[in-house]
Amino acid sequence: MLAGYLELCPGPGLGCGDMDREKAVAFVEGYGRTWQAWDYEGFADLFTDDAIYVEHPTDETVVGRDQLLDYIRREHEAEGVASVRMGTPVVEGDHVVGEFWTTMSKPGEIATLIGCFIAKLDEPTGRCHHFRQYWHEVDERVTPYEGWGE
Repeated sequence: MLAGYLELCPGPGLGCGDMDREKAVAFVEGYGRTWQAWDYEGFADLFTDDAIYVEHPTDETVVGRDQLLDYIRREHEAEGVASVRMGTPVVEGDHVVGEFWTTMSKPGEIATLIGCFIAKLDEPTGRCHHFRQYWHEVDERVTPYEGWGE
């Protein structure tokens, strides 16, 4: 099967479903930036209007811009101040994988959220139309280990 694909697709950027790496990296950087700033509209603009956002396999699934805006507002209330660090994205076709290491703080509370996401991007726009993430939260400040996110 791969041999057939290679025959049909001579290389990246030649109309074979390869996402422009710059768009994929911009999505990951935008995700971290808008999360940390709690820029609700900017966050929602990273996604198509009909995007599916799986917050966690055991948690809610958000569908569409209105639900996404509601979700990010609720996350802001729950997390407080967020210091977000993003790892180097991995791009494969129209998918991008990004890691995050986030410290969240509210008066008298601190937590670290460590995880990754898989986003399927719309090739012409670079906006995400399907997103799922996996994460682990600990109730303390944890610093990334050396080499994290590379």
